[in-house]
Amino acid sequence: MKSILSFLQARWGWLLALGLAAGAAGGWWWYQGVQAEQARAAQAAALRTETLGRGDLAATVSATGSLQPLRQANLAFLLPGTVQEVLVKNGDAVTAGQVLARLDAVDLQLAVSQAEDALAIAQLRRQKLLAGPSEDDIAVAKANLRAANAAAADAARGAGPQEAEIARLRYDSANENFRKLNEQYNNLVDFANRNPRFAPSAEALDNLKVNQEAAYYQAEIARLQWEQTKQADAGAVTVAYARIAQAQAQLAQLQAPLSEVQVAQADLSVAQAQLALDQARQRLARAELRAPFAGVVSVVNVRAGEPASAGSPALVLLDGGQFRLDVTVNEVDVAQLAAGQPVSVTVDALPEAPLAGQVERIAPTATVVGGAVNYTVRVLLDRTEAGLRAGMSATVQVTVAEVKDAVLAPNWAIRRDRQTGQAFVSVLDGETTKEVLVTTGLRGESYTEITAGVAPGAVAAVDTARTTPFGEGQ
Repeated sequence: MKSILSFLQARWGWLLALGLAAGAAGGWWWYQGVQAEQARAAQAAALRTETLGRGDLAATVSATGSLQPLRQANLAFLLPGTVQEVLVKNGDAVTAGQVLARLDAVDLQLAVSQAEDALAIAQLRRQKLLAGPSEDDIAVAKANLRAANAAAADAARGAGPQEAEIARLRYDSANENFRKLNEQYNNLVDFANRNPRFAPSAEALDNLKVNQEAAYYQAEIARLQWEQTKQADAGAVTVAYARIAQAQAQLAQLQAPLSEVQVAQADLSVAQAQLALDQARQRLARAELRAPFAGVVSVVNVRAGEPASAGSPALVLLDGGQFRLDVTVNEVDVAQLAAGQPVSVTVDALPEAPLAGQVERIAPTATVVGGAVNYTVRVLLDRTEAGLRAGMSATVQVTVAEVKDAVLAPNWAIRRDRQTGQAFVSVLDGETTKEVLVTTGLRGESYTEITAGVAPGAVAAVDTARTTPFGEGQ
């Protein structure tokens, strides 16, 4: 026993060393196991996986913009004048054709009444022309012709014997009166010359001289009238025959058949009168502002009693039932859009009220800003009661392609070789990953259709700890 203790004492250093070495070896192996386990845990934590399955896939193009009313009308009076009344205020909903405001239009209404009367007269004249002359009209024309002929005959014959005798007697009487006054005046002058003391006054002689001269002129007029009864008046005959020609022309015009020219002239008169009436009514209509469509009044710039303003619209009308928005789409995405495509619209202020619409048109030319080539796309929203307002922000989403029941792989698991264009999906193979060559179809925002290479159930896996993401550069 003592020898054993001696031996151990002699060898205790070596035993201690061996023990320490064994402990160190066990610790190293334990540490290596822990490190391996931590590495496996870290690798598992960094591994992004997803099981491939089937589903529907849609490719979309989205853009944002602000809502604008589909139609906006700036209404202004086309005539100068004073505003008579304004029938609406800001925010009022109006119907198409509703009168919104009007000018004082008394003169314009009078012009319309006058044009209506002129049209009625032109229509009556045309109607009378087409109906032809009445029997009374022809009878009157014939009577006028007979009267003209009788007057011409009387003028050609001159005065009758009885009228001539009366004219001669008038002349004899006037001439006798002149002779007596002339003799009286001469005798009185002779007496005055021979008896100056008893001579009448100069005033009495002058008055007697005036009466003598008046009697002379009256006798001369009577003589001329007597001479006129002895011969026909050429001027009166000419006038009488002119009246005959006029009466004959009027009778011939009434009895002549209606010509195409007369009908055309009557039609033209009616058409001109109708045109004048239309123009008068148009001017009257311009004194009123009517809503061209149903909408909401957004601006009122006029008041009753004030002159109509020519520099700004009197009222502004918005179509509050339908909106549009213009969005900017890049040149890559715009190639997938076409007029008529259905769209879904989400308004930021009303996220719970998705809206529908369609692509109305795409700008034919691009807008280049900072080297980026973009196109303006107009989207027309369907009519809605969602309470939209102009200026609200909205997002447009257009589905440009879709597939049903396709094998889908997440975009982060797909790598595309830039040189060959081939696509690979990283899948889990045991505890490692491997790349599988695949054929892809439609690509969506998060997933891509796989048409060949992998089957549903495969697990897509990518080590997220890699410096370069697996899907970068696709």
